[in-house]
Amino acid sequence: MFHPHDKLFHFTFRHPAHAASWLAAVLPAELVQDIDWQTLTPLGERLPGLELRPHSPDGAFVARRRSDGRATVFVGEHKRGRDAQVGRQVLRYAVLLQHELQLREGQWPLLVALVVQHGAGASAADEPDADDGDPFTPWQPNLRVVVDELRAADEQRILDAGTTALVTVTRLCLAVLPECDPQQAAAALRRWADLLRDVDRVESPPDRPPSGGDAIDAIGWYALAVTDVTPQVLTQTFAEILDRQETTIMSTLERTFQKGKAEGKAEGKAEGKAEGETFGRAQTLLLMLEQRFGTLDASVAQRLFGASREQLTRWTGRVLGASSPDEVFAD
Repeated sequence: MFHPHDKLFHFTFRHPAHAASWLAAVLPAELVQDIDWQTLTPLGERLPGLELRPHSPDGAFVARRRSDGRATVFVGEHKRGRDAQVGRQVLRYAVLLQHELQLREGQWPLLVALVVQHGAGASAADEPDADDGDPFTPWQPNLRVVVDELRAADEQRILDAGTTALVTVTRLCLAVLPECDPQQAAAALRRWADLLRDVDRVESPPDRPPSGGDAIDAIGWYALAVTDVTPQVLTQTFAEILDRQETTIMSTLERTFQKGKAEGKAEGKAEGKAEGETFGRAQTLLLMLEQRFGTLDASVAQRLFGASREQLTRWTGRVLGASSPDEVFAD
């Protein structure tokens, strides 16, 4: 299942301008200074694992060093809470990505791995066997990971990081909203009013970072998914912050999700559960299509979220063998 945290993370950090802003804020200064951030581009490879099953990191980019032009891969993974296996997971991605770039570049690329972790628990990079006294431990493969740890107590640090408005709001949402009751969620959004207005003002073509309306929708969807705030309260809160009367801030997609969530939670209806499962399938397929083919037209998402479960199953089976989105949808 494609969880709300993953959806928001991917929405923001798949765009080079926002990914570069984030990387420059969390990496060591000596690395930041040696990268030409204008060369940062996404890597959309689906990576075959040992079981011949495709894997994808949550985010992967390549850029050039200023000093010698060498390709440098940045692979990012997102975790809600502690995951003691994340180091091994990222190591697998790292080896496969470096192999792909070596074939393409004729030179083994450099690599930096990052983990975004939020919520309760120890750091995602903590390995349980880091110092267990076993003589074999020092000889096991290991990958040093940069951890971007996001907690509600770090709100001011996130605000002071100097990232783009969308990156700042995304990191704040991941750190703060899952721990909020409805009143606290609305209050948090009001605290971030200036940032949200900056996000809302952005207008850009489809192949650039997301437009203001799309970003506000993504933030609103996340708030609905991880808190118990109602669509009515959320819409009113955004209308006040954005200084406009807006009855469609929550898209049809978000209202449908909230309806299915409420029905499944309050009444346990079979149709509510089925709707939520279909929604999850559509989300997963949208991510697969974006990773394979890049930025998609808005009509593709509309088609996915209006499809039946049977259609989604059929289209998912075609993704890996298709050369274009049209081949996926050919019926």
